[in-house]
Amino acid sequence: MRLQLKKRFIPALASLLACAAMGAVPAAGRALTVYTPDWPPFYIHESISADSKGMAWDILRKCARTIDDAPIFDNYPIRRMLKLMEDGQLDVNIMSFKEDRTKFITYGKEVVFENNYVVWVGSHVTKKIRSLSDLNNLSIAQLVGLRPSDQFKLWFDARLKNQGPKETLVLNEEEQILKMLASGRVDATVGSEAEVRWRSRKLGLSSKIKNTNVLLQKQPYFIVMAKQSPLFKERPSLLPKLDQCVRSLKREGTWAALRKQYDL
Repeated sequence: MRLQLKKRFIPALASLLACAAMGAVPAAGRALTVYTPDWPPFYIHESISADSKGMAWDILRKCARTIDDAPIFDNYPIRRMLKLMEDGQLDVNIMSFKEDRTKFITYGKEVVFENNYVVWVGSHVTKKIRSLSDLNNLSIAQLVGLRPSDQFKLWFDARLKNQGPKETLVLNEEEQILKMLASGRVDATVGSEAEVRWRSRKLGLSSKIKNTNVLLQKQPYFIVMAKQSPLFKERPSLLPKLDQCVRSLKREGTWAALRKQYDL
C-alpha cells in the first residue's frame, strides 16, 4: 500500500512543481476550464486552423494561458453550461450582462467584443421594415432561447401566445433558419448581425437575405468567472488578470487585428 501511494504521489508532486516553475499553479488540483460554444465568427468550431478559431476563442486562448499553461476548452448546451457555471464546475466564459446571472458569476470590466442583434428578412420581402411591429404580418423563424432584448421578448412571447395568420417557428439551427429565409419559406428572423452575415456567406445565401438595419440590441460581452469555482475562490486575482490581458491585446493592436480578421 505504501508503494502504491508513493507512486501516485510522486507524479502529482512533479506536475505541481512543474506548474509552479511556469507560474501557473492549478488551484484545487484542476486545470482552468473555459467555455467555447459554436458561435461564429466569435467561436468557429469547424475551423481547422489553430490560429483562426474565432475572435472570442482566440482571445480566451491567449489570456487563459497566462493563468494556466494547459487550459481545457469545452462546449455544452446552454442550459447545461449555466448549471455547470452555477455549480463551479466550469470556470470561465464570455457573456453579456444579465442581472440574474450575478448570483453565480462575477463579471470582468473590460469589453471583449460587442454584438448587434438586428432584424433580417428574405430578399423576397419588399415591405419596409422600421420596427418589430412591421413583422406582425410576416412569417418568422426564431432560434430557440434567443431573446436579445426585453422589447423583443415581450413582443415575441405575445406572438407565440396569440398565433395570428402568419407562422411563427422556433428552431434549433441558425443555418436552417437562414435557408428557410433565403427560399421564401419564412419572411423574417432576428439574429446576431455578425453571425448571420458569416453563416449566409458560408452557405452562399448573402444575396437572398437582407439586413433591415433595425437594431434591437447592442450587447457588450465580458469575461466572467463562476463564483463557486475553486480557482476563483483560491485565486480571486484571476479575473482581473484576464481583464488586464484583454487591455494589453487592445494596446498592442492584436484586438483590432482580430476584429478585422473576423469582419467585426
